[in-house]
Amino acid sequence: MNRSLSLILSLLTVTFLFSATAAQAGAAYRATLAETPTERVFVIRHAPWVCEQDSCATDQARSRPANVCHSVARELGMVTAFTVNEEAFTADELARCNEAAS
Repeated sequence: MNRSLSLILSLLTVTFLFSATAAQAGAAYRATLAETPTERVFVIRHAPWVCEQDSCATDQARSRPANVCHSVARELGMVTAFTVNEEAFTADELARCNEAAS
């Protein structure tokens, strides 16, 4: 039983990492952070985020962009750039986003 459970968990992990890597490639949401996160994959607002150095991305966030940015800032720290479908947040939008990181 334990071996079957271990195999299932391993398969789920591989599937999650594969889909997370795909999310980085065609991401709808991208955040550039002031500091590189300590881990590569995070779940924020029920969406997997994949980070490569200081850039994190997902294609599965379903909330308003401002809410997603607030959640990223709260979980991962100051956001220096945030884009949604390749449209960048303004300086004012970033400032409001980063209020959550304080």
